[in-house]
Amino acid sequence: MAQAFGFDQDELRMLLVAVRQMRRTFAAARKSAPEPQPAVDAYARLYDELYAKLLEMAGPLPAAIEDVLEK
Repeated sequence: MAQAFGFDQDELRMLLVAVRQMRRTFAAARKSAPEPQPAVDAYARLYDELYAKLLEMAGPLPAAIEDVLEK
């Protein structure tokens, strides 16, 4: 499916890594916030949904890539 959008597998993997990093950034912001931040929570959900869609588009990934994405 990724090829239908013009991405090759390497580009899709790079997108997964970039989105994973953004998810970590939002997780850190949520953790350190003194009070709930609805805007941060909303963006974090958007990145979580995007990550899930990209994983679905990528299809089965080699174990080495999955290990990197889980860290």
